[in-house]
Amino acid sequence: MSNTGQILVADDADALLLPIVDLLRLEGYECNYVPDIDTVIEILKCIKFDLLIADINTVGVSTVEIIKGLPDNSKEISIILISDFPLSEKLLQSMKPLVTACLSKPPDIEELLKYVKCSIKEKLMRA
Repeated sequence: MSNTGQILVADDADALLLPIVDLLRLEGYECNYVPDIDTVIEILKCIKFDLLIADINTVGVSTVEIIKGLPDNSKEISIILISDFPLSEKLLQSMKPLVTACLSKPPDIEELLKYVKCSIKEKLMRA
């Protein structure tokens, strides 16, 4: 299968999302992994990605900080958040259209793949 779309996965020290990188590569996506949000921000300054999948507990950084810290060239990136706890509907609405989904840990693989496919498709249609 040959999908288009570049994905950046950000996770913390528990590396829960690391196996997802391999799965996404098998699905045909270009996928990179970073262990913290500071690295995400630095990489996004140089490389344009279509989708960011982030553990919102990564190194104690809040969801709002992730979005505020995005460089200007990444303001159109789609984001899928992975969380230990449910986020309020009000908070999720305030982060749209960037945040396309918020999934519980550990994410259901089929549900994650569904959101990845939809997010990439929407992103490429906007381009």
